Amino acid sequence: MSLIKYKGFADIVVGLLLTTKPSVIYDSFLARRLSALTGLHLSNAEVAPGFNQAIACMVVAVGVGHVVAARCGPAARRPILAMDLTWGLLALAVCLTGAGTPRASATLLQSGISHTLFGVAVWYTES
Repeated sequence: MSLIKYKGFADIVVGLLLTTKPSVIYDSFLARRLSALTGLHLSNAEVAPGFNQAIACMVVAVGVGHVVAARCGPAARRPILAMDLTWGLLALAVCLTGAGTPRASATLLQSGISHTLFGVAVWYTES
């Protein structure tokens, strides 16, 4: 369950960054690289700061959920796996089907990739 716990701490850090310095996430090397490779636009927290703050709160809440779940034993694995794979696959689906629309962005693709890879890692390491 330590992978789940560390992912939780990482989500908390990301949420705090989204609150204090969102450009660290939105203008990261990876986001810029994904934008260049896919043509997806870069997100801008300044366009909708309230919405960005809502995302930050959600990411911190998900992170806290991971940390708590890691303390609950093996029964917590399935809900965490389902949550992360759902987040990741939905984000990837939006980027695939919504390319060229404001919904799809390099940041969403980055999130989709990381959550999907984490879900796969949990599947293989926590079973």
